[in-house]
Amino acid sequence: MSGQEQSPLKLLRGHYAYQAIAGALVLRLAVPDNWMLQIVAFALLAGGALSLQQASRWFLRASIAADVCIGFALLTGAPVLPPSLLRIALEYAALVPLLLAGCMLLLGYREQSRALGRSTAPEWIGLVVWSAGYILALLIAPGWLNDRALALAVTLANTLTVAGLIALLLDTFRAQKGYIRMEGDRP
Repeated sequence: MSGQEQSPLKLLRGHYAYQAIAGALVLRLAVPDNWMLQIVAFALLAGGALSLQQASRWFLRASIAADVCIGFALLTGAPVLPPSLLRIALEYAALVPLLLAGCMLLLGYREQSRALGRSTAPEWIGLVVWSAGYILALLIAPGWLNDRALALAVTLANTLTVAGLIALLLDTFRAQKGYIRMEGDRP
């Protein structure tokens, strides 16, 4: 197969990989409490990121983190573990690979923006917002806050988490556009 025949296939594969990542983020945003659809979302994220591993090694790492998220979603799913302290601990532990998956996607997008000569500010802003939401949720877990501070922290963590998902989704489309431009310009 010549390079000209291979390039459109690579371009198409990259396009659908970004669509899979975007679909995963939309599922995470639309149905956050449905554990079965969250597993589908993590599978889409893992598959999309794995398909982009040639663009950046960060995508391979994001794929691995999404696979770990699938394991946690299976463990904390309704029929597996009854409501208990173990299940609560696993739900908080599941935030760590989720935090890492988003950060690694954003770092992969940053590498692409840098290769295109574009500003990486949107990726850094997305990284800060994404990380702040999940780190705040992890800091809430020990229960050391009083009721008023806890209510404020939960509201802030939920707001930052949703804002981080939206920022990651928007940056996914920005990165997809850059990837298509970069791959389309290659001979």
